[in-house]
Amino acid sequence: MVGRAMATSSDDDDKDKANDGEEPTAEGAAGAGDDAAEGAAGAGDDDKAPDDEAAEEDTAPAKRSAKLAKEKASSAAPPAAAAKKPAGGPSRQDPPKPPPSAGLGKSVMLFVMVVGSITLLMLLLGSERGMSGPAAPTWKEGDTVDVDITLVSTDKQDLACASGGEVKGFHCGFESQGKRWTKSDPADEKKTLRPYSTTTGINFLAAGVWSDPALSGELPKTRFAVTCKLNVAGKMPRADVRWHEGEGWNSVNDWYTGDVSACKLSSIQK
Repeated sequence: MVGRAMATSSDDDDKDKANDGEEPTAEGAAGAGDDAAEGAAGAGDDDKAPDDEAAEEDTAPAKRSAKLAKEKASSAAPPAAAAKKPAGGPSRQDPPKPPPSAGLGKSVMLFVMVVGSITLLMLLLGSERGMSGPAAPTWKEGDTVDVDITLVSTDKQDLACASGGEVKGFHCGFESQGKRWTKSDPADEKKTLRPYSTTTGINFLAAGVWSDPALSGELPKTRFAVTCKLNVAGKMPRADVRWHEGEGWNSVNDWYTGDVSACKLSSIQK
């Protein structure tokens, strides 16, 4: 009994030893397996790396070409934002606005045209009575000169002058515009001055034209001229003259003044 017990005890010891010997062997096997797996993975990675690098080197030129082509296309094509019109804007492109200088140029041109037209009109009106005629003659006080006076039959009512002064007793029919002469008889034709023009455009003030016998009868229906002797009495310093009744007055200075005589009809305009 004692021997069996000892034998049993001896058997149990052998089993424990056997168990202790097997555990190191399993753990070693497991460690060896992990090492082998890591080595295989490392070997796989080492085998794969050269292939990937070769593939990337093969595709690198193609990628660079595609990138360059994309950059060229982007620079050649207009920006999408520039091509689109703002929301709510007109459907077509508005015409460019003219610069401010263009409007100023048109205004200056219009002003020049208006001034030129007015000047031309004044010249035309003035030429009717010789207002833009030749320079004044060099007559002197006391001279007697021949003058060809241009007239129409209505000039007796239309022609008038206004001035508060006198020249050797000769005076205008008005003291001022709208005020008749009050210092003496305003109906005295031999003393009442009126404005006249010669056929050459010389302007002067004269009395006695309508009281001369040459104009006492029936007068021509159209414009005519009479040749008279003008007795120069001096100059009227300032006066307002009227060429048509009911129209405006023109201010004049230093017009020769006198009376006429020995008139005769010289020409009739047809």
